Amino acid sequence: MRKSLLQLALGLLALPSTVFAAFGITSSSGVVTVDSGAGLVIKINSSNGDITSIVYSSKQLQDSSKFTHISSGLGSVTTTTSVSGNYAKVTLKTSTLTQTYVVVNGQNNLYISTYTTAEPSVGELRFIARLSKSALPNGVTAAEVNGGTAIEGSDVFLLNGQTRSKFYSSKRFIEDQVHGVTGSGV
Repeated sequence: MRKSLLQLALGLLALPSTVFAAFGITSSSGVVTVDSGAGLVIKINSSNGDITSIVYSSKQLQDSSKFTHISSGLGSVTTTTSVSGNYAKVTLKTSTLTQTYVVVNGQNNLYISTYTTAEPSVGELRFIARLSKSALPNGVTAAEVNGGTAIEGSDVFLLNGQTRSKFYSSKRFIEDQVHGVTGSGV
């Protein structure tokens, strides 16, 4: 018996140090936390719908100065959550817009849907992911504007003889299925 317990203890010590929490949703102090159970943890402000934290494999990917949301933010939202089988769902509602986030048990993906019943009061309908440049330094060169000089409003910059904008990419959005940045271990 003693040898079996020792073997079990040594076996547990040999496991990887990263231990993932259980899949699901928790709510505390105005924050909804969604855990994939596989290394992705998303935190959402339940009063305004901002994504305030995106942690993947213990690495914070969310920018700490501005959060991830639609346009400039939804303002006040009604938040509901549910877990059904392998699906964790967070729904944010305003009078004209429903934003839904879904995380699947064991998958490190955040699925997003947006539904509107009228022109949203937030203006232009776009999802803005404000991510940590230090955690995700490798992006689209045409969108890198740091060190440039503004030449058209505050959206278009001249940098190294090139015109750049955070909105630039090489494909029409409808044809471009992959959008992203990368970083070490991410």
